[in-house]
Amino acid sequence: MKKVELNSEWIWCENNTRKNDKVIFRKTLHLEKQVEEAITYISVDTKYWLYVNEELVVGEGGLFRESMHGSGYADKVDLAPYLRVGKNVIVLFCWYFGNEGRNNSDSKEAGLIFECKALKIYSNSSFLCFRHPAYYETGEPFPAYLYGGYNLGFDGNNDIPNFYKLDFDDRNLKAAIIYPNHSWGQLYERPIPQIRRNELKICRQTLKMQKECVINLPYAMTYCPSFIVEAKGGEVIQICSDRYTINGGPGDEDHSYNAQRIEYRCHPGINKFESILYLFGEEIILRCSEPLNIIEIGYLETGYDCDIVGEFVCDCNITNALVQKAARTLYVCMRDNFMDCPDRERGQWIGDVSVQVPQSIFLLSNSALLLIKKAISDFIYLRRGDILVGNVPGAHSSELPAQSLNAISEIGLIADYYKYTGDITAIQIAFEPAVHYLKLWNIGEDGLLIGRNGDWRWFDHLHNVDEAVLENTWYYSAIRFALKMSEILQDHRFDEWLLTRKKSIEDNFNKYFWTGRYYSSGKVVDDRANALAVLSGLCPREKYPMIRKILLSVFNATIYMENYVLTALCEMGYREDAYKRMVSRYYNLSRNNNSTLWEDFYILGTKNHAWSGSPATIAFKYFMGIDTKDGFQTFSLDPDKTLFGQMHCKFYAKNGIVTIDVNNKIGEIRIDNQSDSILIK
Repeated sequence: MKKVELNSEWIWCENNTRKNDKVIFRKTLHLEKQVEEAITYISVDTKYWLYVNEELVVGEGGLFRESMHGSGYADKVDLAPYLRVGKNVIVLFCWYFGNEGRNNSDSKEAGLIFECKALKIYSNSSFLCFRHPAYYETGEPFPAYLYGGYNLGFDGNNDIPNFYKLDFDDRNLKAAIIYPNHSWGQLYERPIPQIRRNELKICRQTLKMQKECVINLPYAMTYCPSFIVEAKGGEVIQICSDRYTINGGPGDEDHSYNAQRIEYRCHPGINKFESILYLFGEEIILRCSEPLNIIEIGYLETGYDCDIVGEFVCDCNITNALVQKAARTLYVCMRDNFMDCPDRERGQWIGDVSVQVPQSIFLLSNSALLLIKKAISDFIYLRRGDILVGNVPGAHSSELPAQSLNAISEIGLIADYYKYTGDITAIQIAFEPAVHYLKLWNIGEDGLLIGRNGDWRWFDHLHNVDEAVLENTWYYSAIRFALKMSEILQDHRFDEWLLTRKKSIEDNFNKYFWTGRYYSSGKVVDDRANALAVLSGLCPREKYPMIRKILLSVFNATIYMENYVLTALCEMGYREDAYKRMVSRYYNLSRNNNSTLWEDFYILGTKNHAWSGSPATIAFKYFMGIDTKDGFQTFSLDPDKTLFGQMHCKFYAKNGIVTIDVNNKIGEIRIDNQSDSILIK
């Protein structure tokens, strides 16, 4: 990560510990001539909107803390295209959350720092500021504690819609107050793109609204609602999405959690409003205290700045639907960080990210790689001593050893990122922390692991989880990947220790866990544990036929671990079995009306969850048979010849989009290749 060293001061209005605060800053400058470049660094806790000469340059700028412990990010923006000779006005609307959740950490103080050396602009008391008077605190119900931010209350009677205009009268505004940097720490350059804001779309016009109006969106999305209404004055409009009340996940399904909502108080006449708060869902729901005339309802879709470019189409409509839903599920779980879900938690659970990474490779454009690399940096740099924490950045973080082992295993996010990109920097930052993490475990007298609880001894939800087998397999796979990293880096300091641990588990795993028909620690028969025995390399090939029977008859895995069961079947060569299990288990999710995939097979939890999209990975990696050994400079192709008569796919390789069409009926493969070269098996 690149450090940002600034000479400016941190500024805010008076009382910079006020929660849910919204402050406007204005800075006027005069230019004698046009400038070619005006690189500017901006950091704020928590979010900002930047206007230059009345044009919105950055919408929802700022990146949730932390980059390192106690540190934050600075956005890099070139102002030159928006400047002109003569008078220029720079305006920032800043929103300090003052709370935190599983996706953000609070510095405890609101603050803005702004610096443009080319223009000799340095944030200090020359900036003018005031609090926006229209925003207010709503009453209950409040959002759940699981992610940062609040409900948005806006009183149209106090609106100042021209605050960013050139002719706004700022003569009576107060000078910004300078605050010492006791809270914000070191800044690092923002490593991912700014949030994408699509154009405003109008979806309903000229409507007499009684008590409720529901607008159906084309698909699940994160969006900022807008409206124009004619009111008598005093009416209160409540705005939420269809995902406003969200159930807990498996094991917590009896609880429900509120998302954020918007509350608007009308003034007499025409009210125009565009929300700074984004909602998530497939509907916009407006409820009004009294009837009023709707002139226009619209929305701005916002999200991570990448495109869904991947396609997979075959003869099976269930598979096609699953891949399409996986793409939409993946995309709406991306913003400042990867999320488990955009409605209930927004936490970057590292096990979820390990499922998301290969999907991102096949389904999204290359800018998605930057968010993967940020997730790896978060995971490594925000560790607690030698403990790799599974859901950072953000508050309420905790170590789930099984998820952290997953992330540093041969089938986890770091290995997959390196496999598909060849970017050695991820290996460089992960290698030594991974080894030190592995050293936290001890070996028992039987030569196997003594289990570690961490903060939450969790391997999967629901029933019949064989923790002992799973912990040894995840750990063994992580040991193997640590040895691979040592080879890549030519750093052999830890080889002796790693090889000793590896041999101890190899010598004893089958001795203690193989029952003659399957792997078990003696309590349950677990499809997940047997799948991981295969994927870790601890299960010899001659046992594959017996493991196959287990994976075709035992269905304990939730959607998260189903990814590894399907992968194990494919790796053993049973691709048809994987296909049949997949379409059977995912059938209801493929057929329901949602454009995204649920958290669980049994319709528990959220209707959109990051760990649910493994069918997309299975389709590209095994049904189409795409593989690479050089970060997609080249790749091999081994399409299945029996499952489907025809297959089509498109994905982003190293240097361009590749389209593949397979016709098994006539034995033909057609490739439209914009990348370097292709090897076909």
